[in-house]
Amino acid sequence: MEAMKRKGLLAKHPYKIWQSKDGKWYTYLPVQGGGRVLKKRKSKKDLENIVIDYYKNNQEVLLEDLFQEWASQKLEYGEIQKQTFDRYTTDFHRFFDQADIANKDIRKITEDDLELFIRETIRKQSLSNKAYGGLRLLIIGIFKYAKKRKYTEISITQFMGDLDLPKKCFSKRVVKDEESVFTDAEVEKISAYIRKNISLINYGILLAFQTGVRVGELCTLKYSDIKGNKLCIRRTEVRYRGEDGKYVFEVRESPKTEAGNRDIILNSDAQRTLKEIRKLNPFGEYIFMSDGKRIKEKAFSVKIVKICRYVGIKERSMHKARKTYATKLINGGVDESLVVRQMGHTSIDCTKNHYYFNNKSDEDAAKQIENAISY
Repeated sequence: MEAMKRKGLLAKHPYKIWQSKDGKWYTYLPVQGGGRVLKKRKSKKDLENIVIDYYKNNQEVLLEDLFQEWASQKLEYGEIQKQTFDRYTTDFHRFFDQADIANKDIRKITEDDLELFIRETIRKQSLSNKAYGGLRLLIIGIFKYAKKRKYTEISITQFMGDLDLPKKCFSKRVVKDEESVFTDAEVEKISAYIRKNISLINYGILLAFQTGVRVGELCTLKYSDIKGNKLCIRRTEVRYRGEDGKYVFEVRESPKTEAGNRDIILNSDAQRTLKEIRKLNPFGEYIFMSDGKRIKEKAFSVKIVKICRYVGIKERSMHKARKTYATKLINGGVDESLVVRQMGHTSIDCTKNHYYFNNKSDEDAAKQIENAISY
C-alpha cells in the first residue's frame, strides 16, 4: 500500500528526475507563488523522498482517502473480516457522501466542524442510538488513524467523551411484540404447513424454530455436528463483495461470535426433524444441500416470508424465529445460565433486552391478565 502511494505521488511530479555527471541526483520543486527551486541529493531514493514529502504536505488529505487507508489496513492485518469491511464502506457512504466535511482537508477540520457534522447527521438522517454507533465507530477509527499519521491534533477519544448528545436527539423506533416474535398459534400454522409440504428448506426453517440457531449457522450445519442429543455450532456463512462487485458466499469455520461456539441441547421434536432431514439428504457434506451445492442463507430467508404469506400471518424473518425460541425458553422457566448457552450469548441481559418479547395473542394475554388480577 505504501509503495503504491509513493508511486502515485511521484507520478504527479511534473519535473524530470536526473543524475548529473557529478553522480548526484537533481529535480525541481514548485515554489509557492510561482517559479521553481532546484533540489539535489546523493541518491535517487533520497531525492524521491523529498519529492514525496513535498506532495504529502501540499496535497489535500480527504476523509474518504483516510477511511480507505484505515479500513484497508485493518482488513490486511486480519483485524476485520471482508464482510465487516463492506459494512464499513456502506456506512461511510451513508454518512459522509452528502456531507461538506467529506470534501474538506482533514488538517483543516476543527472540533467545532466535527461536532456540527455529527449533530446535523443525527438530525437529517434521523439516526437511532444504534445507527449512531456505526457513525461513531468510523469517526473514531478515521481520526485516530489521522492523528497517527500526524494529519490532525484532535484527540478523538477525548472529543467523543466530552460530546454531550442527549437521548432525545436520537430517533426511537417502537418495535411491537408482534413484529419481533411469532405467537404459539402462528408457529403451529407454520409447522403444519411444513409437515404437509416436505422439503429440505422447509425442514430447515422448522429446525430453526426448534433450536434457535442463526440462519447463517443453519445453512452450514454438517451431520458430524450432531452428537447424540446435542447440535454443535462451529461455523457460519459470511457474505462479502468480491473484486468484481458481486457477492461471495463463504463458510467460515467459526460462528458469528466467540460465545456462539456452543452445543445446543436438542429436544425430541428437533431430533425427529433431523431424522426426517437425513432421509431427504443422507450423503451430503452439509445437512442442507440441493443439486450437490450447499443451500445458502438467502434461500431460508426468502422461503419463510413466502410461508408467512401462505398461512396468512404477518411476514417476519428467520431472525424472528430465533427470538421466538429465546422467548419460549424464558417463559418455560429454563435456567438463565442454560438460556444463555443455548442462544450463544454472553449474558442473560443480552437475551432479555433484545430477544425476549410477549409472544401471546391478544386473546391469550387477556386471559392471563384476567386470571392474575381477580378480586
